[in-house]
Amino acid sequence: MDKWKTIKVGDIGRVITGKTPKTSNSSYYGGDIPFLTPSDDMSVKYVRETKKYITEEGRLTVKNATLPANAVCVSCIGSDLGKVVITTEETVTNQQINSVVVDENKYDVNYIYYAMVELGKILNFHSKTSTAVPIVNKSSFSQYELICPPLSVQKKIGSLLSSIDDKIEENERINNNLVA
Repeated sequence: MDKWKTIKVGDIGRVITGKTPKTSNSSYYGGDIPFLTPSDDMSVKYVRETKKYITEEGRLTVKNATLPANAVCVSCIGSDLGKVVITTEETVTNQQINSVVVDENKYDVNYIYYAMVELGKILNFHSKTSTAVPIVNKSSFSQYELICPPLSVQKKIGSLLSSIDDKIEENERINNNLVA
């Protein structure tokens, strides 16, 4: 059996720090491209909607910060530090979020998500010990370490945990329908 390895976040795939299109240009906002910020609901696994959306014109001004579906996004500032979500479509984030476009030939997105949730708890705990507004920049974020099994094991773990999350999400939908 292959051994688990310690890897750096920066080795998982391409790390991208978000950017905000100029807010003074109204033509950049109101489109259909999700614009994820820490103020969005990051208590769920998947980003299905955001409070703000940008236009294609706005996206092009920050094109190097555009994320594909299945990017793992981590809030890296303030009281929301350490919250983690996965994109479901092309998304742009602001600069308070560092994201990993996972190399899916080496790593399972679901496993990486759950590993980042655990890392996020550590980041958030460390933030509580500071009197300043905590922030984790891209270079520091890329240096954090995770323990990772071989890809086949990652896929089994990711699939099992995802099936549990899927059931929880389904039950919440049912409960919300009963309340309505």
